[in-house]
Amino acid sequence: MFVGRHQEMAEVNDALDDAMAGHGRLVMLASEPGIGKTSIAHELTAHASDLGAKVLGGWCYEREGAPPYWPWVQPIKASVADAPADQLGTEIGSAAADIADLIPEIRQELPDLETPPALDPEPTRFQLFNSITAFLKTVAQPQSLVVVLDDLHWSDTPSLLLLEFLAQKMAESNVLVIGTYRDVEVTRRHPLTESLARMSRNASFHRLGLDGLESGDAGEYVRESGGENASSKMLEAIHTHTEGYPLFIRSHLAMLSGRSLSLAFAIVGAMLALSSHT
Repeated sequence: MFVGRHQEMAEVNDALDDAMAGHGRLVMLASEPGIGKTSIAHELTAHASDLGAKVLGGWCYEREGAPPYWPWVQPIKASVADAPADQLGTEIGSAAADIADLIPEIRQELPDLETPPALDPEPTRFQLFNSITAFLKTVAQPQSLVVVLDDLHWSDTPSLLLLEFLAQKMAESNVLVIGTYRDVEVTRRHPLTESLARMSRNASFHRLGLDGLESGDAGEYVRESGGENASSKMLEAIHTHTEGYPLFIRSHLAMLSGRSLSLAFAIVGAMLALSSHT
């Protein structure tokens, strides 16, 4: 369920419009857990798909063991899997050999690729970043491209460096990147803090901080969840107790719905009425 968030959706939709007009954008959605970052990203990508944009997504793994560039590997793999070999060869061009070390499926689709010459670590990383950026911008040529990267507070440092590189190169492109992260987990020494500071210097960058739902939107959320009989006083109490966090509202509704949600609301309403007289 998705309610409210009119201002936030207006801002991300403006970023989508800019990207589709050839002015690439990077939007970072930041909040505490349970606010609805991922829901906003899903609403945006559904709208982008309706407009004909290609949507790709990746997420960061919380624990150790994920391969380097994991949030990027997922969307690139998905794009490679969707493309016939001839189309893939056109999209990836001279970048194929560089990216193939990261995405082995590329060599399966393009078996005649040459192995790139060995370079020192820094030039190798630059070449990889440049090749991935060129690939994404090319994918976005026939149709705009939206890439969603979830939970960047768990990202590895190389993935953040790649995001920084792309942020510098995406202004003249049809690419929109949406990143989400929990700001409460990003300390002053967190790698993402440094990346955000550097990316904020780019005109394509926009950070959007999220708070809980406003009282009216939280009430709509409750009513749409089966609490159509909830009194205004009850809705106000739920909003106050949950601070408008959709996750907490859902938890409260789950506790109230042991037998019948409407009955549960009636019981809570009676308890609130009783408390007001004591």
